[in-house]
This record gives sequence, structure tokens and C-alpha cells, in this order.
Amino acid sequence: MTQIEIANLEHAGRSAMAWVPEGYDGKTHYGLLAAATIPALAILAVAVALVFGIR
Repeated sequence: MTQIEIANLEHAGRSAMAWVPEGYDGKTHYGLLAAATIPALAILAVAVALVFGIR
């Protein structure tokens, strides 16, 4: 495999990682943002509590 073929494969992989949903309307949906953020913060709070509880 030549260096050009390897570079082409790397570039193809990078372009495949970007995904734009078909229904993008340009608005920020705060309800969906909160639905993702609140559970993540709860998981972080539990992790912090466990770390300080072990000491």
C-alpha cells in the first residue's frame, strides 16, 4: 500500500466521523440539552461522592 493510498483512507475516515442530522433547523433545543445534561451531572455527582467516600 502506497503512502497516497494510506492518506486517502485516513481522509475518508475523517469525513465519515462527521454527522449532520437531516432535521437540523438551526435552533437550540433546550429541552433536549437539559435531558442530556442533567443525567450526566448526576453521574458526575455520584462519582465525586464515591471518590470522597473512599478516603
